Amino acid sequence: MDLNNYYDRTDLLIDWVLEVLPNNARVLDVGANDGSFCQQIRRVAEKSAIYAGVDPDSEKLRKHPLLSERFYATLETANIDDCSFDCLLVIYVFEHVAEERDFIRAAGRILRPGGSLFFITPNRLHYFAAIASLFAAIGIQKRILGIIRPKTLVEKYHYPALYRLNTPRKIREIGSAFGFDKFEFRFSENLEEFSCYFPGPLKAFPWLWQQMVKATRQECLLGNLMGRMIKRDDG
Repeated sequence: MDLNNYYDRTDLLIDWVLEVLPNNARVLDVGANDGSFCQQIRRVAEKSAIYAGVDPDSEKLRKHPLLSERFYATLETANIDDCSFDCLLVIYVFEHVAEERDFIRAAGRILRPGGSLFFITPNRLHYFAAIASLFAAIGIQKRILGIIRPKTLVEKYHYPALYRLNTPRKIREIGSAFGFDKFEFRFSENLEEFSCYFPGPLKAFPWLWQQMVKATRQECLLGNLMGRMIKRDDG
């Protein structure tokens, strides 16, 4: 259980990727943006033979300094050859996916047999994602974020979040339908990641949640969900 024992949750994912990434791998960063959101991605790019990115925001994708190939599209519509990548990195994208089956179908098509899709996303079983998805459903998510977080941060990084692909059960169910046959999940949470959203005495709530998780050992209720999905290799 990774609970308050790390500095940056993305490092946990990158460490995991580097443990299993084959030599001379072709890696596709899904939702690569301009690379500024996840500086740690450089560690993967340096080990990869090809480090490519796909993103519909062409202006930002052009600015990404690490990419050797760029696809200006969504994953679902990108003109990418079948079985052409060893690894897909999906960093804080799952929560924004509107058509989850189309997204996973595309991922399964692009990955080679035995290839891995690594992701990190908010855990829908955590109170924060549950509240955020409710706000999204009633159309006030961005307004609430603007109140409790710096406006510049919201404008730079916030995209509509739908939380349709954010539980192990849903990921396993859809992945199994589109060529994935092995699934590994890890959970993490640092108190500051969530307490910063709560004013005054309400900051006690995230702490109490963590105490409940520790007492019951229900790590599946921690706020960050990471995973590895491996494409079936019938060979």
